[in-house]
Amino acid sequence: MNLYATLALPLALSIDAFAASVCKSASLFKPSLREAIRTGFIFGIIEAITPTIGWSLGLLASQYIIKWDHWIAFSLLFMLGTK
Repeated sequence: MNLYATLALPLALSIDAFAASVCKSASLFKPSLREAIRTGFIFGIIEAITPTIGWSLGLLASQYIIKWDHWIAFSLLFMLGTK
């Protein structure tokens, strides 16, 4: 990943977590400080774990895709080039 992608990923994840936590807090009548900290902690942990899971699954899938990647690229190029 280049520098811009490395900076954009945490920004996008934090905006997503912020929007989800605002929606969660809007559904509560009178949230306490404990509930607010717990919600922020849960969203933070989830947003930290999901890219790691995606990266791990991508590494796992790449072992199988690498045998066919040239054919996939060729067929995508062929399909996009015929329009």
